Amino acid sequence: MSKNKNLIRDKNLAILKSFLFQKGTALKAEMAKETGISVVTINTLVKELVAENIIIEGEMVQPPLGRPAICYHFNYDLSHFLLLSIQEQQIHAKRSLCIVGKIVNLAGDVKYDARFDFTDISMEFFIEKLTHFIHLGFDLTKIGLSFPGKIYNGVVLSSWESLFDYWEFENEWSKHSSIPLLVQNDAHLLTVGTTIQQKLSKLETIVGIFYPENSMPGITIYANDGLIEGGHNLAGEAKFLPHLIDAATPDTTAAFMTSLLEILAIYNAVLAPDTFIISADSVEEATIRQAIQQSTLLAKQVNQPNLLFVEDFQTALTYGLRWLVTSESIYQL
Repeated sequence: MSKNKNLIRDKNLAILKSFLFQKGTALKAEMAKETGISVVTINTLVKELVAENIIIEGEMVQPPLGRPAICYHFNYDLSHFLLLSIQEQQIHAKRSLCIVGKIVNLAGDVKYDARFDFTDISMEFFIEKLTHFIHLGFDLTKIGLSFPGKIYNGVVLSSWESLFDYWEFENEWSKHSSIPLLVQNDAHLLTVGTTIQQKLSKLETIVGIFYPENSMPGITIYANDGLIEGGHNLAGEAKFLPHLIDAATPDTTAAFMTSLLEILAIYNAVLAPDTFIISADSVEEATIRQAIQQSTLLAKQVNQPNLLFVEDFQTALTYGLRWLVTSESIYQL
């Protein structure tokens, strides 16, 4: 019997925490009404959450009916995360990499951010820059890393200019710190982040196309609230598609559009997604939409998906990284 009581208590506690995380601020009466948990149980659980500093007792407020009541606020500073991304930059027409880092709380509020040129492509340099954030004094729960490549069983199998192939980020970091490091492909995180930002249904089938300038595209398949990565997590490496495997990166708008339209046609035929999410800063959205509308090939296909364009790369990526570090928790986005 006591075991069942504990299970019920844990379930109620998880429901209440999730509600307060989403709501931010609530009275006890609101908690009971919105969660379906009895007022008596809410009183007990609230005491526990206040004692653990998960929620903070606030001011007295006057509800529309009844006596004044205490307003409780979720403590978004309960956890902090380091969100890192290795991404391409262009300085004087020269391609290079940089490391962008942000320390955020559960609400996504940025507490600290910094950017470093990735001048020395070595694990030692990466660890050195990561350690910079660790020494700032924040009690970090997890670290999320967005990475231009694919990883399988902790080993990089494919990466930007092949510079990170066979790296083992998580294993190397574990030698320096016990803070968990989670690594995920940048195209995947960009797609998931846009899905969250745009409040798309988790039941949708979504294909994300991340096509950086002067680079090969990354493809993401996101369906039923999960990523589909295939064998060795390599699903979505567009550079292995038949029309790209021996091709140079497109250096004109016409070449880019030809490649993109073929990718759209292939994935539209195979998956018939509800939505395509496209990130391609080198070509205007209007130009891409016009080319899609004028495509006789796409017009022949039965499936006519929605099109979404990533408007703010960094914001979408941040949402994706927040999803990564809160995965498998009640606070997942």
